[in-house]
Amino acid sequence: MPFTHLTVVSTAAWIARDLAAAGTIPVRAVLGFDVPNLTGSALWCPGPWATRLMKTGASRSFTSAGPDWLARVPGRYLRRKVWCGTLGELERREDFGPGFYKLSEHKHSLVPAEVHASSHDFTEHVHAAFDAWPGAGSDVLDLNCTVSGLMDYRHEYRCFIAHGAVTAASQYLSRLPGIHGGDVTVTWDAYQEDRCPDPSEASAFAQEVANAMESDQPPGYTLDVGCDAEGRWSVIEANAAWSSGIYHAPRSGVIESVLASQEPGHDEWLWSPDHLFLSRAWALPAG
Repeated sequence: MPFTHLTVVSTAAWIARDLAAAGTIPVRAVLGFDVPNLTGSALWCPGPWATRLMKTGASRSFTSAGPDWLARVPGRYLRRKVWCGTLGELERREDFGPGFYKLSEHKHSLVPAEVHASSHDFTEHVHAAFDAWPGAGSDVLDLNCTVSGLMDYRHEYRCFIAHGAVTAASQYLSRLPGIHGGDVTVTWDAYQEDRCPDPSEASAFAQEVANAMESDQPPGYTLDVGCDAEGRWSVIEANAAWSSGIYHAPRSGVIESVLASQEPGHDEWLWSPDHLFLSRAWALPAG
């Protein structure tokens, strides 16, 4: 193992506390106001903080599935149309119509992942958010985006994967029939850890997907999967394990995936934030 400990960058103290309780590796918590001593350490941290760390010039082997991986998943596991590309490419395509639109590997409050009536509506929204940034220019057109057909998921689960094996899983959202009609959204924190929904079916489906992807997957990542009202499973998206919410997933399996996501020697999977955000990130002060 290339790491002697895990550093958790968060103001939520429970994340480090829960991961430490697994007892598989020493865990320390920091608030992330500056660059901590990372000698021998893996990281669990938010993506924007990782971007600031990268801006300091710190060399970290963060890996991720990449902005276009979802489009390479076989259609039988997606059950919907999925497109990945840059904003500029999206503008030149025929309109996709209603769908779920998002920035591929970046969460930004100005462009939340959500349903839009058309790709034109989404591209206009992105331009309105970022064109006014000084010197943004073509960086806006180079933003990586994902478009997915609409799905009616009843249950959504996060599965942690290390070297092609599902190591942990947790429900994070369910839509249940309300007493007075309509749906009620129930998130993972409504459950006690020992009474949360059984993730075994989600894990089995995620493992089937990982097996099908073979070598076309990073060493560690998370795979979000969903189940519709007819009990049909499909892939929602992939995320970087080192920045993914852990919910009620078994901590030892989470750690295994997080550590795998930062193993050196996997340059083809190195995470690279879009230039628009990297160029404007503030470098962290030295610790």
